[in-house]
Amino acid sequence: MDTPVNPGKVRRVLVVGASGFLGQSVVRAFSRAGYEVRGLVRDPVKGACVGEDGGTPVVGDVLDVRAVRNAAAGCSGIIHLAANPPVEWDSARVRVEGTRNLVDAARRQGVARLVIGSGYWVYRGQPELIDEDSPVEPRGESQINYDAEREGLEANRVGGLQVLVVRPGMVYGNGSWFRGLAEAIRAREYRVVGGGTNHWSFIDRWDVGTAFQAVLESGIAGEVYNAVDGHPAPLREFADFIAANLEVPPPKTVTLETAEREMGEVVARHLAADRPSSAGKLRRLGWKPRIASYRDGVPELLREMFPRNGTTP
Repeated sequence: MDTPVNPGKVRRVLVVGASGFLGQSVVRAFSRAGYEVRGLVRDPVKGACVGEDGGTPVVGDVLDVRAVRNAAAGCSGIIHLAANPPVEWDSARVRVEGTRNLVDAARRQGVARLVIGSGYWVYRGQPELIDEDSPVEPRGESQINYDAEREGLEANRVGGLQVLVVRPGMVYGNGSWFRGLAEAIRAREYRVVGGGTNHWSFIDRWDVGTAFQAVLESGIAGEVYNAVDGHPAPLREFADFIAANLEVPPPKTVTLETAEREMGEVVARHLAADRPSSAGKLRRLGWKPRIASYRDGVPELLREMFPRNGTTP
């Protein structure tokens, strides 16, 4: 196995998908740690948020080989978070072909490390604690993430490009799935799939950025790292906690069978699956989340999302 890169030498990073929900947290973490951060974005308007988080926006597309090579010049690390494709492309192209292009650019430009962002939904649901050696069962979007992981890890070479993977859990923040969930609970429209006894594993959005930083700096090449806060909770408990903070009744329940008809089998089964996960490997790198549990982070987040004490519809 290759040894970790000397963090003192990893001082310029390229974040691909820098204007996205996770990308912004990664740009912020690296810039606050003193790195020079380039943020690859398709839309120059969205590049403004890269600058706000301390990075320098670079307009280009992960599927444009020349643009990627130019953006990677002089960088020691690349983070691949690009996920949302334009309408004429599918997610697989952005995730998998994008990984292939980044591997090519990294090798041509002498980039030391490439970190692929994935997700913990690649794991098969189980009641036992999930670590990086637990069985996987990717389906739907998680299959695309898993394919991107494989594409990257196959390029990992001793003495050459070092490739690593980060699998965040349920990342809560003002955006993405959490905003939709909170708004639905607030409007008394959200329903918990099944009994809600299944466990989810959480991580604060901004803690994801420092997790990627720790993996780039100190992770072992070819390895996968889960990024969660270490306090999994039953879905029912989580949903009820949000409802209580919003001062609305606890959400109702929907059977798995009904959810499969309404949401599709893949989505419904993901929502009902048990995924109590561990971040032991990541913590052994010295990483520690700023927000220890969703119970510490969610109340302030909800106040930010619904200001003026407007917690009831």
